[in-house]
Amino acid sequence: MGRLIRPFRLVQPPRHLAHLVASRSYLSYDKPGLMDKLTHNPYSYLQVINPDAENEIEAERGTIEFFKEVRKGYDKFLELGWFKGTDGPGYAIYRQITPQATFTGIVAVLDLVKCEDGALLTHELTIKKREDLFVSYLETVGFHSEPILCARKSGHKGEAELNTVISNVVEGRESDCDFSTTDCIRHSVWWINPELNNELSEALAPIEALYLADGHHRLASSIKLLHRHPNEPGVDRILAFILPAKDLSILGYHREVRNWDGNIELLIKNIEGLDSVLRIEKLDDRESCHGCVDIISNQGEWRIVIKEDESKTRIDAGWLNDEVLEQLLDIQSQTNNLYLKYIAATNESSNKHSKLKDVVKDLDDKIIFALHPVPIDQIIAVSDAGKTLPPKSTWVEPKLRSGLFVYEFGLHPHNNE
Repeated sequence: MGRLIRPFRLVQPPRHLAHLVASRSYLSYDKPGLMDKLTHNPYSYLQVINPDAENEIEAERGTIEFFKEVRKGYDKFLELGWFKGTDGPGYAIYRQITPQATFTGIVAVLDLVKCEDGALLTHELTIKKREDLFVSYLETVGFHSEPILCARKSGHKGEAELNTVISNVVEGRESDCDFSTTDCIRHSVWWINPELNNELSEALAPIEALYLADGHHRLASSIKLLHRHPNEPGVDRILAFILPAKDLSILGYHREVRNWDGNIELLIKNIEGLDSVLRIEKLDDRESCHGCVDIISNQGEWRIVIKEDESKTRIDAGWLNDEVLEQLLDIQSQTNNLYLKYIAATNESSNKHSKLKDVVKDLDDKIIFALHPVPIDQIIAVSDAGKTLPPKSTWVEPKLRSGLFVYEFGLHPHNNE
């Protein structure tokens, strides 16, 4: 049947340029910040995916002609030596050290046929329009430049052996690529050639199932691409970063309601009337609490504690959407509503409400519902049950840099190892 996790031919920036080439997602930059990067760093991968930054092109973003310009930019990086490919297929061990946590895992490709058959369990719904757009992008550019984030469940077959192999590599030799970025994150990469050392390949072989933590649209689009081009070499794989589920950093995703003109105490009273809240507490820098929702407004701060869910699969965000946003505030659409904004809780501010308080300070027309992290065991339970989380339920870290790992379609043969 073949393995779920496979080696691949890696395309990456050379060691001395990696810190300049690898970039955060362009969506994480505001407009001035993005323009500053594009103006002052010609090596940045942002140059590839923003071909209209310096060149006058007529193609509109999101079109095939625009994606062709992206491919031209990528080819230019290859020509200049800013991207280089390995001699053959292998694996990478990647370690990311942040001020809050350390993440160490495997970069490889996954067999998409096995993923579609249930070997990669998901927990989010996807939007067809976004899927189709990314399929068009992949068809045109022919590469993945950022891995999806996958988790391996504690206690999986061969876990101890795999952990030992990873530790031996990381502790036993110097990394092939090592740099730090201005956001105080250190990135280290060890390349593993199975022909020279097959221990990692053997340790990965027993893994038959993974959980998708981030990248649901990329997975759905890649599967669609496979169905469109079943005989095209390379499209039956997707680039992935795999790490232990317990090591994931899962944070909350808050809701900011705009154009608010109600009374907070009346709102809380109505929530009590739903018989869905055990108690209400005044916030005083309390620790994160699953099954709780914090309400922050210019009128004050409160914590509501929801009744325990016996099924263990109810998500706080889903309860909030159904019982408060829709029923009490008449916010029916959770995706394109002018009065609803999502605020990601990054690791920098995961347990701090000070930034959220600043959002509503001196403003009577905003209210924030702060959600706490969904435990990884609950996400696994939801995935195992074939259910999905509500949109924007979690902010998952690590976030990987684009252009640090690239997988090109069709650059190496696939055998059924």
